[in-house]
Parts: sequence; C-alpha cells; structure tokens
Amino acid sequence: MGLPQQTTCLMIGVVALLIAGLQPLILGGWAHEGRLSEAEIGLAAMGELLALGITTSLAAAFLKPTHMRIKVGLACVGHGVITLAGLSLSSIWLAADRAVSGVFEGLMLWAAISMIVRSRSAERWAGVFATAQTLAQMMVSAALALWIIPLHGVNGALFLLAALSVGAGLAAITGPNRMAPLPKAAKDADGPLSIRPALGLAGIFLSMAFIVSAWVYLDPLARRAGLSGEMAGLMVSLALGAQVVGSLTATAISGRWPAAPILVGVAGLQALALIGMGLAPTAMVFAGCVILFGFLWMFAIPLHAALMIELDPTRRAALQIGAAQLLGSSFGPLTAGLILGDKPVANVLFVSAGLLVLSTLMFAAVMTNRSRKAPAAKMQLDA
Repeated sequence: MGLPQQTTCLMIGVVALLIAGLQPLILGGWAHEGRLSEAEIGLAAMGELLALGITTSLAAAFLKPTHMRIKVGLACVGHGVITLAGLSLSSIWLAADRAVSGVFEGLMLWAAISMIVRSRSAERWAGVFATAQTLAQMMVSAALALWIIPLHGVNGALFLLAALSVGAGLAAITGPNRMAPLPKAAKDADGPLSIRPALGLAGIFLSMAFIVSAWVYLDPLARRAGLSGEMAGLMVSLALGAQVVGSLTATAISGRWPAAPILVGVAGLQALALIGMGLAPTAMVFAGCVILFGFLWMFAIPLHAALMIELDPTRRAALQIGAAQLLGSSFGPLTAGLILGDKPVANVLFVSAGLLVLSTLMFAAVMTNRSRKAPAAKMQLDA
C-alpha cells in the first residue's frame, strides 16, 4: 500500500477519535446548557466510547478487510447523519445518540488500526497516528473553545464534526479497497489469546480507564481549582499540545527498549500528576499537572502497540489494542459516574487512582517474561 492510501486510513481514524479529545468541552458544554447533569457526563462518555470499542473489536475479529472503500465510506456518512440527529436532544436521549455515533466511529477506526497492524513499522505508524490525532484534537478544541461554542453553543461543534465525517467519507474513495490477511497463530499457542497478551490488553484497558475517568471531568475539576470556563478550554488545548510532544517523543524512542518497564515508569509520573490535580494549591499548579497528564497520556499510546507486538508476534492481539483502549476509556467514566453521583467532583480522582494502580500491576506482570521481537506482517492491497 502506498503512502497516500496509508494517509487516508489514518485521516479517517483521526476523525473517528476526535470526540475522545473533545469530550471535556462538549460534555461540559452540554452540562452548562442544562442538557446533561454532572452524573450523566460520565454515562454519556461511557456510552459512546463503549460502543466505539466494542464495534472496533468486533470489526477486527469478524470483518474481512475487503470492499473497504464502501464499508468505511458508508460508516463516515452514517456518523455525520447521527451526529446531526443530536442537535435537539438532551439527557438520556442525547447519551443514546452519542452511543450510536460510537458504532460508526468504531468502523472508521477499524480502517486505521488494520493499516497500522499490517505495516512493517507498526510502532512508528502508531506514533504518527497518535500525533496526528492529537494535533487535530488540539486545533479543533481551540476552535471550539474560542469561537464555535461561545458563538453557536455545543450544537456548533456537532455541525463541525458532521462536516468532517462527510469529508472523511469522500476521502475513503482514495483509500485501500482490501488488505492482506495476518499470519496465523503458531500451533503451540496457548488458546486464541495467551496469558501474556491478555495481561497486556488488561493493562492497556485499565490504563485508559484511569486516564479518561479523570479527563472527562476536567472542566468541573478546573473550575474547582479556580479556572474560568474560557481558561479551562485553553488549558485543554495546552494539554493536547503536550500530547503531541508526548507522542513524538514515544515515536522517537520506539523499539529501543522494552515497552513494559517504560509503561511502569510512566505510571509513577501519572500518579504525581494526579496528586497535583487533587491538591491543586493554585490554578497554575493544576494547569501544570494537567499538561503533564496530557504529555504522559500520548507518550504511552505508541508504547501500547510496541508492547502487544512484543507479546504476540502474529499481531492478532495487536488488532484489539484499539478496543482495549476504547473499552477502558468507557469503563473509567462509567465507574466514576456511578461512584460520583451527587458527591463532590474531586472524588473522581480516587477512582482514577485505583485504576492506575491496577494497570501498573498488569504491566509489571508481563515484565516477568522475556519479550520477543515480532516479525513484520507484509501488507498487499488491490488498487
């Protein structure tokens, strides 16, 4: 597959995951407009990301990478239509609309993950994807915070997302139409998913649950620390900028050291950022910890691909990275929303801390076995 087709796959995946970086602005904005309660913020985030993750997992497991132009193109257009359907909704109906959006986003993301896993330099492509995703989120979040939402409300954001989805659908025409199958598992493999890849996916799941459980409550946490609504929006943009630096840094060091020990070290720094966000002696300290939080978030993402390729040379487990990340991203807000209820929003940080501890234990567990270098899976595409 040529670079233009690879770029098309990544672009479609970037559009699919825009919402992951925009949830604090969009969900927080709906809360200010009275369309969602604080508890419903977590439930709405959970519904969309859960649907996204399950769809990505099922697509990776059961959909053949053939006739991809029509499959992905229809998913993009469907996402635009269902996004516009949420313009006049609120409460549970708005959460349901976002869950349906997640189904279409999952199909769009499947195209990007399928390309990355089949590439010769999967770890680096994962880093490029994370960087492009973060840059797009940073630019769109800045536009939403400074222009679109102040002038047009959150509905203005929905119009923008729908337009981007339709554009991605048109671009799908230039993407690959089929991809080569992945290598089959070895005959002595321990079941469809052996223990070490399973532990790796569990660690990724819990790590993302930790991150997003705090991220979706960033707006009310920022206000608790003394930041205005506009400053909170700008802080999200700065955190997304730090994510770009984090993903570029991870891409640069990809393949030099085993991924699991690095992920354990990242968890230690994430704990420091979480403590600072909780104590928040000043607004500036809170903002600094959020920026560190953003850097570490995207620094870890490319390492997830490196970890799973080390643990499973066939790369079949790596196809489930997106699902693990997204299911974790939905589980975290769900857990936080159910525990938070009507309690002070700062309590969400205790939930996040527990998830961080569990994810660190999973990454530490896979360090007990020696990693294996994964062979590249050659990808061939029809015109």
